Amino acid sequence: MATTASQPQVPHHSSDNSFVKALAESSCLKSIPSQFTFATDSRGSHSDSLPIIDFSLLTSSDPNQRSKALHDLAGACQEWGFFVLVNHGVPETLLKSIIDASLEFFELPEEDKRRYEAKSASDPIKSGSGSLINTANQRVHLWRDFVKSYVHPEFHCPQKPQSLRDTLPEFAEKTRPVLRQLLQAIGENLGFEDGFIDETLKLDKCFQLYAANYYPPCPQPDQAIGIPAHTDHGLLTFLIHNGVAGLQIQHNGEWFDTNSPQNSILVNTGDHLE
Repeated sequence: MATTASQPQVPHHSSDNSFVKALAESSCLKSIPSQFTFATDSRGSHSDSLPIIDFSLLTSSDPNQRSKALHDLAGACQEWGFFVLVNHGVPETLLKSIIDASLEFFELPEEDKRRYEAKSASDPIKSGSGSLINTANQRVHLWRDFVKSYVHPEFHCPQKPQSLRDTLPEFAEKTRPVLRQLLQAIGENLGFEDGFIDETLKLDKCFQLYAANYYPPCPQPDQAIGIPAHTDHGLLTFLIHNGVAGLQIQHNGEWFDTNSPQNSILVNTGDHLE
């Protein structure tokens, strides 16, 4: 089971429906409002090394290299549910551009972002703040802003900023072949015939979701949570970050910080694939 949590990592009187970014930038904010207080178990910072999968070897014409890469991929999926993907072919400039464009979205005026406040789970574009989670005694707001949009089989994107509209189609298009190659390799490890996963799940029509989370600087990062412990829906999640790696993974009962190298993709096997 792939389990993750995301905590505010960088310390840098609002209504409930305001974006957390605006709250964090308030000049009078000295401590987090009580509705954001989240009691966590002690989180370790163990330095277990995530498996690294070399995509270029996984797609190599050399049978020995590919066999070794398939073996490594099988172990990563079985034992971790996570792996770091390197040499994946998605340009580093594109990874940087999608992060920059996502940050530009969060810099928009609140009225522009509020245009996409979710009214139902099926909305093709959703933007919001925090989200509520239920704990044993209370409902807690999350210390994050987010934007999500379906980019396949139909493409949706916020109207602003233009940089996101320019970058997101290419990002979605460049990552889909990587997904399909990984699923092909995973299917091979499971003993499926060539193309079985692709045909059975109708990947040509599968949903691809873009999601960006923004965690504003927090005056009390040890008392808030960006995203609590959870598993991901779907097949595979591709995670990239802007150099502040706040994600933690639970492995063998222990929590540890992730440190994926620059220009790599952290891959999470989701509930659907499991």
